Amino acid sequence: MADPVVRSVVVRAQAERVFSAFVEVDEVLHWLADGAVIGARPGGGWGLGWYADPDSDAGYTLRGVFEVFEPPSRLVVSGLTFSTPEGPELGPMRMTVEIDGSEGDGTRVVVTQEGMGEAPPWDEYRAGIGPGWERILSDLKGWLEEGRALPGR
Repeated sequence: MADPVVRSVVVRAQAERVFSAFVEVDEVLHWLADGAVIGARPGGGWGLGWYADPDSDAGYTLRGVFEVFEPPSRLVVSGLTFSTPEGPELGPMRMTVEIDGSEGDGTRVVVTQEGMGEAPPWDEYRAGIGPGWERILSDLKGWLEEGRALPGR
């Protein structure tokens, strides 16, 4: 297995609001995904989708199950799979989101993704996951601090 990817950000928002941004569909659709199906409870599903091209129904999906659901401090999505129109489904992986509201006037969010393989189908995914989480956490910060939604939202 490849090394885990760990990225973090501090946002000026309460821990409860940060947690909601990951588990409430209306929040997720503003800053993270084009579509979402979320069962916000232990054992509930966490499914996100993105269109590959606005003129196509093809897209990317990320799906898993809440192994741990501890508002407002921690969630773990296990059995996480990523699929694209171009390649095989990748997984299973595990994603942990830790939310610590004791960071002065902000809340620290730490995302850890693990379980990525080392075989060739994983090469492109592994190369993009660190920069991808950096962009995603920047989008989270923009949404929570400034109300900045993704384009078209």
